[in-house]
Amino acid sequence: MKSSYRYEILGLVQGVGFRPFVYNLALRFGLFGEVYNDDEGVKLCLFGEISDIAKFEKALFDELPELARIDELKRFDSKLEFSDFKIISSKSAKKQAPILPDFALCADCEREFYDPANPRYHYAFINCTNCGPRFSIIKSLPYDRPNTTMSKFKMCGFCEGEYKDPSNRRYHAQPVSCPNCGPTLMLKDKTGKILSKGDEAAKQAARLINEGKILAVKGLGGFHLVCDAHDENAVNLLRKRKNRPSKPFAIMSKNLQSAQNLAQISDAQAKLLNSNLKPIVLLQSAKNSPLAPSIAPNLNKVGVMLAFSGIHLLLFEYLNHDIVATSANVSGEAVIYDEKQLQGKLGGVFDYYLDHDREIYSPSDDSIAFVADDEPIFIRTSRGLNPKFFRSKFSQKGTFLALGAELKDQFAIYKDGEVMMSPYIGDLKNIAVFERFEAILKLFASTYELKFDAIIADMHPHFLNVKWAKERGFTPVCVQHHYAHLLSVMFENDLPRERKFLGFCFDGTGYAPSGEIWGGEVMIADARGFERIYHFDEFALIGGESSIKNIWQIAYSLILKYGLETQAKNFLKSHDKKSLNNLKIIAKKGINSPQTSSLGRIFDAFASIVLSMSESSYEGESGMRLEALYDENLDVSYKFSLQDGVINFKEAMKGALKDEPRLAATAFINALANIVCEIAKERNLPVLLSGGVFQNATLLRKIVRNFRRDGVEFYLNKKFCSNDSGVSLGQLYYYLCSF
Repeated sequence: MKSSYRYEILGLVQGVGFRPFVYNLALRFGLFGEVYNDDEGVKLCLFGEISDIAKFEKALFDELPELARIDELKRFDSKLEFSDFKIISSKSAKKQAPILPDFALCADCEREFYDPANPRYHYAFINCTNCGPRFSIIKSLPYDRPNTTMSKFKMCGFCEGEYKDPSNRRYHAQPVSCPNCGPTLMLKDKTGKILSKGDEAAKQAARLINEGKILAVKGLGGFHLVCDAHDENAVNLLRKRKNRPSKPFAIMSKNLQSAQNLAQISDAQAKLLNSNLKPIVLLQSAKNSPLAPSIAPNLNKVGVMLAFSGIHLLLFEYLNHDIVATSANVSGEAVIYDEKQLQGKLGGVFDYYLDHDREIYSPSDDSIAFVADDEPIFIRTSRGLNPKFFRSKFSQKGTFLALGAELKDQFAIYKDGEVMMSPYIGDLKNIAVFERFEAILKLFASTYELKFDAIIADMHPHFLNVKWAKERGFTPVCVQHHYAHLLSVMFENDLPRERKFLGFCFDGTGYAPSGEIWGGEVMIADARGFERIYHFDEFALIGGESSIKNIWQIAYSLILKYGLETQAKNFLKSHDKKSLNNLKIIAKKGINSPQTSSLGRIFDAFASIVLSMSESSYEGESGMRLEALYDENLDVSYKFSLQDGVINFKEAMKGALKDEPRLAATAFINALANIVCEIAKERNLPVLLSGGVFQNATLLRKIVRNFRRDGVEFYLNKKFCSNDSGVSLGQLYYYLCSF
């Protein structure tokens, strides 16, 4: 018996090979009809045997293309009959299709890349509907070639034939090209002089890297600074030139087999490394790793990603070793994606650069993740992940912008039920990063013709994005920083908004309703508000922001607070008496010494004492170095006490001042995990975990295991970041729950 149906399909169904997928399914099951894009998603008409339509519907979900996602499918009866099946022109009147992120090379393209008989053998810009650039090349929607930076490259007959063939996986793949019609790879010297092109450019670039030279390499979303990761001299030279004394470098390996020589890789980590995201994954270093020792000084972990584009695969055909692949940028600034900026800002860092003539319109950073209990936890969401578009369960009409935090900024937009998350942007205090924020927001606003009905922001009155909103005539709805962190967990996990949760938000610093600086907070929260029930004992940041770099000042502040100068004789000996006296006077007078409960800063203090660190050269260094000392075999823990809503850690400070480093680091991390579990059992509520401190994989793993042992219900950020990148999601959730 034949029947006819009409379908409305919402989700990631445009620009991901969905229509040719539907076309080929229809042919397989002998069905007739049509499929097309419109302003909301995909519309589909089917006519044929009911049994064949049922098979089609099952296959639609079971065999979905890798990049596609169906959020909602509606089926309606129809009386239309068809005699064939066609992909017809878009009926879109609006611009609603999501801007997709750039994706790593798919397995099919990789096979073609290595096939000498294939026309795209060793082609640096190989891609198809299932992979390749998206966000970095899109100038406007609809996502058609004329609206991308590929518009300057006219398709040859071979590529056009694939582009127009619905049975080909390159059907309507906008970046499709081949050696005869696509972009050109070029090796250039520091002045921009072209030394070689194409395969020869990659070959010469690899030879230079093998010889110890530092190169800038243009990939999908920007330049990487690259050198031989096995060459200690080259790595140290890169550190010297980039003025990056100890922050670890990311490594790029040719494939999983190569990466396994560098690190201990579980099945879950291997799956993440090899996914279409190909993010940087933080891994336990191999005992006999061939990497240069200065790749990650004083750490037992290394960040590894696999080659994610044809450009990198071509390089690896001629490279001797794995390479350092760190973002080409001035410290704190956005990744460089423009040749002139590269020459102007990093001309003293690289020796040569590997360039190409496909313009990058919008840059994107590498995504970063780690695996905890076989689940990926993301630290930065950009290439392969963001921009992210998803359908929420909210139905309010309107367009709302959540600005996020000032550090690790990432904004979120709500429009009539749809949520748009920007890629990672960075520290807005940097002029170049703020300009990037404005550029990406302008791209979203102009593409989707957005006019914001409301803006939601952090409570901190001096954040630059808050000032930006006020300058444009908005009165932002302000949400407390740590509460927004916890709400992001509720939003991500689709938790009941009226339900009470016990929330642990541990991070660097955040502005409190009364103007204090919070950062080690325990709250009872729901969508309507929160109550602060515990916090880490407050202490003075002597010298204000300067102490965040000079972490010995934080350690000294805690020594003074708890009256531990006698126990701290060895620590104090290593510091100038005059400086100590000056700090004591400043603290007593309360000059530029704001009080804080920040657990991130407590980590800094413990690292300063345990590891004799005077300064922190990069964010998170203290936590990472303490984590490197953690010993699973030591059954030790300091004791934190709970007194009138305060988590007191005086006894832990005493222990840190006398114990050897490995014991002290282990006892401190165990103490944190234990106090979280103690409070959770005391309150007997489902738990939310958020904040940058929970990016400490060892601490998180310990807490999760304790929770599972004790039967504690808990939720955390996974797809979205627990650091400040996720704050905008919580801000948005707060506003949507307010009406």
